[in-house]
Amino acid sequence: MILSLKNITISFAKGKDSFKVLNGLNLDVEEGTITALIGGNGAGKTTLFNIISGFQNDYEGDIVFKGKSIKNLSPAQRANKGIGRLFQSKGLFPNLTLLENMKLANEDTAGETPFAFLFNNKKINKIEEGKKEKAIEILNRIFGENNQYIEKLDELGSSFSYGEQRILALARLFMGDYSLFLLDEPTAGTNVAYLETIKQIIKEMVANGKTVVLVEHNIPFVNDVSNYCAFMQNGKVELQGVTSELINNQIVKNSYLGIE
Repeated sequence: MILSLKNITISFAKGKDSFKVLNGLNLDVEEGTITALIGGNGAGKTTLFNIISGFQNDYEGDIVFKGKSIKNLSPAQRANKGIGRLFQSKGLFPNLTLLENMKLANEDTAGETPFAFLFNNKKINKIEEGKKEKAIEILNRIFGENNQYIEKLDELGSSFSYGEQRILALARLFMGDYSLFLLDEPTAGTNVAYLETIKQIIKEMVANGKTVVLVEHNIPFVNDVSNYCAFMQNGKVELQGVTSELINNQIVKNSYLGIE
């Protein structure tokens, strides 16, 4: 297993009271697969992603990634270990160009320090040129040779439509040396015209030896793209299994999909 969540528990305060969002949650993710997390609003799916990626630290339990606990690591340290994340409803940084957005996901930050220009410019220029070449290779691989985005590398993130920003944010993840991708509602708010592209990008991730865990409410999309599915309810993973079987489970139909 590339990822094992062990007895994850977290409580949030509400007035004078507190309530458990996650209550002894356990989940194993097999390497090289796509696992979808489904469940109603408030089931704790995004909170779980925050815990895995290190943005939520006040939890009980343990997270084992590639055989080692990462419980006490910061978000940056977890990213360096190989965990990349697409945040919910986030696209490109609006005031940075597409190329700058792509470069940000690369782990080599040698040319980004305030006084980098005082040091080995030749080395820094070589690093930055390498990042550009990698960005172009990724965009060509995902969107086809000489695609429109190659001509738009110098355009600001804000100039792209929301759907374009989502698919480009997904493509940006390939810039980092990640082995696990956490995708929080990758299709949310996007035009249906982009769904097939999003699906292809996710499958490209696994084809390149990566593992994907995604939160998604679009059940037909989940059925098409994922190998396994975990149904979250009452702060736990109530059911987990092969996607086509789980979404047809009567418990899931009754309590989540509203189908009798």
